[in-house]
Amino acid sequence: WQELDTYLQRPIKSQTGLFLNIACTCIDSGGHHTQMVYEFCGSRAVRGVFAIKGMNQAAKPIIGRPTRNNRFKLRLYPIGVDTAKEVIFSRLRINELGAGYYHFPAERDREYFLQLTAEKQVTRFNKGVGRREWIKTRARNEALDCNVYALAALKLLSPDLEALAASMPSAKAPTEEVKILPAKPQQAWIPKIDNWLNR
Repeated sequence: WQELDTYLQRPIKSQTGLFLNIACTCIDSGGHHTQMVYEFCGSRAVRGVFAIKGMNQAAKPIIGRPTRNNRFKLRLYPIGVDTAKEVIFSRLRINELGAGYYHFPAERDREYFLQLTAEKQVTRFNKGVGRREWIKTRARNEALDCNVYALAALKLLSPDLEALAASMPSAKAPTEEVKILPAKPQQAWIPKIDNWLNR
């Protein structure tokens, strides 16, 4: 926990030379360490560190109204996991640069993308009533979970990205040592989403 706290306070240098601070962090409280998550987040909410709990129900908003029904009376944000995954998978289907297109760092490997696409949505019937739910297709899905948390953090912050971009100091142009690879080749790592969803 101490290592995490140190990491969250360390600015990250972008390829353009700007130092960026972590503005929001979401930590899942639904596992085996609920108490520790509450303790960690309780004194760090002012720094944008929030406890969250996933809700596997259709049509829930990505960020719900926080509750304080816990010993520390801290804000616990419910996350509409199904809705977040639908947003993520719809964006992974976008093949052209533009609004909603997913950009990935060049160092992401095949395992990352296998984890990112490690679930699929199926229809299950109970007494003749169909219900859509997400199921795992492989054991490891941490990359997908992290994308859900990142989307939740973005929704919590609700930043004016255009105003932020306009207020940032001019960045240095990348040096020749920094190679920014085109996004297209990375598509090879991502399974064909449409075919994969229909399996």
